[in-house]
Amino acid sequence: MADPRFYESARPLSIRELETLSGASFEELAPDGVSATGVAPVEAMQSGHLSYAERKVSHPVAGAIVFTKPDLAGELRAAGAIVGVSGNPRAAFARSAGAIYRLKELTAGEADIHSTARIFPGAFISAGAIVGAHAVIEPNAVIGPGVEIGEAAIIRANAVVSCATIGDRTEIGSCTVIGKSGFAVVLGADQRIKVPHFGRAIIGSDVSIGASCSIDRGLFDDTSIGDNCQIDNFCQIAHNVQIGSGTVMAAFAGISGSTRIGRNCLFAGRCATTDNITIGDDVILLADTAAMYDIPDGERWGGSPAMPARNFLKQLTQLRKLSGIKGAQGKKARR
Repeated sequence: MADPRFYESARPLSIRELETLSGASFEELAPDGVSATGVAPVEAMQSGHLSYAERKVSHPVAGAIVFTKPDLAGELRAAGAIVGVSGNPRAAFARSAGAIYRLKELTAGEADIHSTARIFPGAFISAGAIVGAHAVIEPNAVIGPGVEIGEAAIIRANAVVSCATIGDRTEIGSCTVIGKSGFAVVLGADQRIKVPHFGRAIIGSDVSIGASCSIDRGLFDDTSIGDNCQIDNFCQIAHNVQIGSGTVMAAFAGISGSTRIGRNCLFAGRCATTDNITIGDDVILLADTAAMYDIPDGERWGGSPAMPARNFLKQLTQLRKLSGIKGAQGKKARR
């Protein structure tokens, strides 16, 4: 369920309203009075939850409302789910889910600010936010409703934090945005539909996040950064990413959605990942690496697409030989 600190219920949606909003077809009548009262990933649905399924579901829930493709509809109905059939279930969900929950708006009012916190002129702290002891909120920073700022945390000037918890002694750099909606777009035949997000961003303790970074909240679940991580300037971390404690990323890292990164990893400058991959503990990625596959614990990879560093460096050596380049001295000699 959406965290009530950050989201509020708009209204339940009846099956007929869901048909109108989503364009899906509920071919079998739902029981009287059934409506969608919440949203959840298909793996964690409860009765009354709205979700979508693009592949076979292991444990459908009776009373859940699911948008799905025609070939999956029969099995879901047999399990007791209320099924809306659509050629694009994700688009059907995107069109309707935002009417059930909405993001709480910034509101001037009472926030729980510890007496030892330092709030600079121009900072805006929304009603319902919590600011811990000895925390520092610099000018023009914006703290959204329900956000928790830990003890001795520092939010630098012009940073924006929403749908998030920030751990103790963590520093958020200037112009960084934490907890914004992730980049999830359904590519329809004649339009682009943005998928609403209902998750959170959870930042651990003793974390340093540089200037002008963007860390998206999760789609349903959490985007999380573990304790003692160091994130350089200009890094993008997408929705549902999980980063283990002690991991370090140099500038311009781009981490795609639902990537899992282990503990004590080291990403050199301009590294990137594709979505839904797992990178183990103690992994090192060389500069400009583009990780497209799972990487086991303790490995050192490089290249685009990424490969074990020994293979990547061997390829570079072979390319130099084929092109007649003999390292930096060869380049200087030709000049």
